[in-house]
Amino acid sequence: MVHGETNRIRGQAAVRLLLGMGLWACAGIAVADTPVAADDPACPSQDFTHFLQRFADPADDRVRLRYTSDPLEYEVPMHTVRDDHEGLAPTHIVLEQGAARLKRFSYRYLAAFDLFVPSPVSRDPAALERMRAGTYNAPTRIEAIDDNGQRVIFGSDAERDTYTFARRYGCWMLTRASNLRD
Repeated sequence: MVHGETNRIRGQAAVRLLLGMGLWACAGIAVADTPVAADDPACPSQDFTHFLQRFADPADDRVRLRYTSDPLEYEVPMHTVRDDHEGLAPTHIVLEQGAARLKRFSYRYLAAFDLFVPSPVSRDPAALERMRAGTYNAPTRIEAIDDNGQRVIFGSDAERDTYTFARRYGCWMLTRASNLRD
């Protein structure tokens, strides 16, 4: 009788373990986009333009860390992924996870010039001098998608990067980056 009781207890423990693992896995899926709490800033602004300025702050990446979806959808032209792209969709979406996703937003806001610029430009002395002279062109366009989304387009029509932000968890979250240049 002791042997049967031991097997029953082991069986119950195994069931509890499997249920616990299943719940843990479901919880992980449900909170994949949820911003983490430790040492992360609160939503910097409900106004999207002010939020974007903080999101692109070159001196503090905590807002980018907290408010970038994990995974982040990264869209590229199909021909950059496959040679045999004929007949396929024109673009390909990769799900970027972890630190890799943070490299996909490469623009910084320079408050002194009230400009969004590519990250390398934000440290280029010649470009900074052109900004001081007012001759640096950095087109930025913000478009409302709907009540819960904004699209940010950096660059001209031929050379542009597009970022999609959605309202989630009471703030803005970068959900997609698109680089459709060759």
